[in-house]
Amino acid sequence: MSSDTPSNDVITSPSPEEAENMVKRMSVSGPPLTDPKTGLPLPKDDKVLKIATFSLQKYLKEPEFAKEFLERGGLQSLCDIIKTTTGNTLAYALNSLSALMEHESGWDTLDEDFVRTIVAIDVSQTLVTVCRPATAILIKLVSADKSLGSGPVTCYGYNFVHRSCKEETEFIPTLVQRLQSPDYLLCLNSLELITTMLKHVTDEHRGDLTEDLQNLNVRKFAIRLMNDHPSEELTTYLLDFQTAYTKNAQKRRKTMVSLSNPRHARLLNDIWQAANIENVEVMGARKWKKIGFSTEIPQREFGRTGVFGLENMHSFAIKDKDTFAKMVLEQVHRTHERRCPFARASIEVTDLLSDYWNVSSNVNLSDFQPLMLSFDSVHHTTLHLFFRIFHDMEATTYDFSKVSALVRSQIRYALKNEGVKTIFEFDKVMLETPYDVIRDRRLKELEWADDLLGREAIRNLRQRLYKESYEFVKQQRIDCLMQGAWFPITARSNTLAGSSGAPGSTLDLNSSNNMGNMNNPALMNPSVLIGGSSGHAMTVAASGTTHAANRWRYFKLSPSKKQLHYGEFTERVTSHFKGYDKLTEKIDISSIAEVQVTSKQSSFIPLAGQTGLLSPGPLSTSNPEATQQTFVLLTSSKAVIAEFRCSSSTLFSEWTDGFSLLLDKGITNKDTAEYIHSLTEIGVKVKLLQIAGDRVEVPHGGLEIPVVQNGLGEGYWYQDDYSLGPF
Repeated sequence: MSSDTPSNDVITSPSPEEAENMVKRMSVSGPPLTDPKTGLPLPKDDKVLKIATFSLQKYLKEPEFAKEFLERGGLQSLCDIIKTTTGNTLAYALNSLSALMEHESGWDTLDEDFVRTIVAIDVSQTLVTVCRPATAILIKLVSADKSLGSGPVTCYGYNFVHRSCKEETEFIPTLVQRLQSPDYLLCLNSLELITTMLKHVTDEHRGDLTEDLQNLNVRKFAIRLMNDHPSEELTTYLLDFQTAYTKNAQKRRKTMVSLSNPRHARLLNDIWQAANIENVEVMGARKWKKIGFSTEIPQREFGRTGVFGLENMHSFAIKDKDTFAKMVLEQVHRTHERRCPFARASIEVTDLLSDYWNVSSNVNLSDFQPLMLSFDSVHHTTLHLFFRIFHDMEATTYDFSKVSALVRSQIRYALKNEGVKTIFEFDKVMLETPYDVIRDRRLKELEWADDLLGREAIRNLRQRLYKESYEFVKQQRIDCLMQGAWFPITARSNTLAGSSGAPGSTLDLNSSNNMGNMNNPALMNPSVLIGGSSGHAMTVAASGTTHAANRWRYFKLSPSKKQLHYGEFTERVTSHFKGYDKLTEKIDISSIAEVQVTSKQSSFIPLAGQTGLLSPGPLSTSNPEATQQTFVLLTSSKAVIAEFRCSSSTLFSEWTDGFSLLLDKGITNKDTAEYIHSLTEIGVKVKLLQIAGDRVEVPHGGLEIPVVQNGLGEGYWYQDDYSLGPF
């Protein structure tokens, strides 16, 4: 920042009346500001604008001033300054607009021409002080999606920004390049904007955005950041990117391939051209059967993997065209029974890898999965393994499911191997393991249940039971909120909530003063423990508590699930309240935007007699703090609504995921995810026991589509979405 930058020391909070003077100072075309002594207009120069915009960065955080500023046409003046200035003045103006966009209204009149200016600034400017706020503004605009209704302002969204930036061909390349920036905040903002675009991209542009990001190797840069010991904040952003990528892949997997879609038709044509077998005659095959499809209608065979499967097949074919062409040519020169069908194998590998990583699930991953981000490379290697096993075991087309089972076994072995962290280590394990070793390991796995669990009908069953288990646990977690629980008012929570201790008294977590309070040992080590899950009896574990720790709040969700009732008490008068008459205070659920963990321990020691979803353990009071976990409810502006200090992993899991599921934000707690997984697996095994008793044979792989005789196939189609039925 230059030496003539104004000092923060001279800034005082202005009155609403001063907003008009501020607008006049900034206005390029409006009436000038007059000297109060002479009545003459004051000149407008860069210094005036610089001082005005510098002060405005702080002033616009005040709701009253922001309202007066907008009513006096301040937004238009601010936009004009952004269009016509450079350097520090531009940086201050962009920061001011970013501060204004933190409010719930007033910035819904920005047009595409102005957004085009922001994009141009973000691409062309080299000053990080300019690029950071410009990127933050674009994040806000992309998030303001009118189709998703994701915030108070919903008139923009991905399509709006896409129309504004389509002329800036270097926009996305610039964002990806900044992931390597030495400026921490610029890297962070660029990663957040890319993640936001992945979250809000519409189906119309999803394929193009995915292709652009893949060509620019955005996942490689993300993996590099993962391996570079990222900070806690960057770790959160990287996990958010990883989740957005996975959910984006899930949506592409559910999108059916259609020849009427120009992109889908282009990908298929690229594969056909790369195969280079147009002039090769193959008995019984006109075109698509030559490269391993079962029929001449390829789009129908992507039912399990959708566009995601087509993209992986295309990546393999284009990545090494010579190898791909030789592979296909070698197969067509074999007899029909001895061919390993490339297309079917590619689709099968995509399906196997998607099942392993649960691409179709809605669970947010809590740890880095760099190999999952390298899905196309993993697919490439695994497909080579598929062909090698097919050749080594001298398989026929009727052995396709057996080859798939061997490949699945090797995938599990490689990806669960602690020594496999990078794609190079994965390639080594997959491609250098002898066929005999893979076969012998598979033979050991071929107990009856293990064999069944990999079959497609069981995978369909597992997906259905997973959805049922998810809904069951979701309702159970919300029921915990409706039953209610006691939480202590500790010294820290009392400080955060204000002197009254009311959760509604919000506080900005980003304040440096409050961050100091959060790190104060006196506030982080209360001497009171609360035992038990939601609604269960609780016990004071130690004496010598502070005054704040002798008070309690009882929280209980209303039957309508729209309000959170609570009351404050000097003692726990009952194990739980059946009604709401004594819970006189309440919080609107609509005001809650986020559930944030503020203090999370790695281990828990549940209290004796505790019940819940997880098995209780013996009580230990030697280290009371070891059982404490804290989370807060935040507004959209990151202000604290209420704080909850939990004494057990069960209570913490029930209430954090209870709120998250209530807000439709999915599962965030590992305990809950594992519980859903356990319920699903138990359900699968129960169904398998029923099958065993009835001596039912479960088929391997997908059902083959029979050949339709000429003239009999018009108006009919085959649906391969079968399962074991309702049992």
